[in-house]
Amino acid sequence: MLGTARCLTGSGTCGAILRTTDGGSVFAGIPSPPVSASDVSQLRFASPLDGYAFGPELWQTADGGATWANVSIPGQVSELEAADGEAYALATGADSANSTSDELLTAPVGSQQWRQVPTPTPLGYGAQFALSGPNLYVLGGNGDLVLLYSTDQGAQFSQRVDPCTAGLGGSVTAAADETSTLWAACPTGMMAEAMLSTDCGVTWRVATATGPFPNSLTLAAASSSVALASPAPETLSGALVQTTNGGSTYAVVLSSPSTVSWVGFSDPSRAYALLAGSLFESSDAGVTWRSVAFKS
Repeated sequence: MLGTARCLTGSGTCGAILRTTDGGSVFAGIPSPPVSASDVSQLRFASPLDGYAFGPELWQTADGGATWANVSIPGQVSELEAADGEAYALATGADSANSTSDELLTAPVGSQQWRQVPTPTPLGYGAQFALSGPNLYVLGGNGDLVLLYSTDQGAQFSQRVDPCTAGLGGSVTAAADETSTLWAACPTGMMAEAMLSTDCGVTWRVATATGPFPNSLTLAAASSSVALASPAPETLSGALVQTTNGGSTYAVVLSSPSTVSWVGFSDPSRAYALLAGSLFESSDAGVTWRSVAFKS
């Protein structure tokens, strides 16, 4: 868990990391990168030892967070994920010829030698990607959305159907069951729709209940049937809703006036959500939730 705390030396606010090795019963503080809280905003671990702190700088650890090394790469990192032994990042300004364009970078997990991944079309600014094992999906930005698909960790790409409206943005997420299922959150102007594909983005269908979602829709998916969405559609009142039938209906699973700042699945059954500074965990794909206390 990456957050902020009063700096141990000097004044101001610094980044702070808590780690659990027993499923959340006990947490302990570990070293964080020696930078301000504004220099790294997100945390990803590919293994118990190999981790990344990023946004906009990039820092890596190979010893479970005991030490961190700053990685000098062109541009500012906005997104990073790792799967199947490979790490991927999106960096804005990595292309010196176009400082407002996003570029896709990759490196083997544990390596600090990042390289740019050539894509068949420029990604533009505001690109986004999703991983499912060796499968890589990249949604381009700058309004001219294009969905690129690779089965070999970015060595080759094919173009798939863009589920969203050009010029309005969008995001894709792969299901945690590592099948060919993709979900997409697509703004339509003032509101948004959830979209679902079960064939790696070849075809899509609307997966929105009666009444659209707010424009800030975020999705996390367990399978082609089960997904979590935040905020709730206009017909419901809640911080987080769940569908178990591929988007035909949704039900509130977390009721709160606060907004979910992050939600995701670690496997098809276990989900986590950050809400009003608190961590919530579900072991039944989001049906029920418990608050996780950061006990030492």
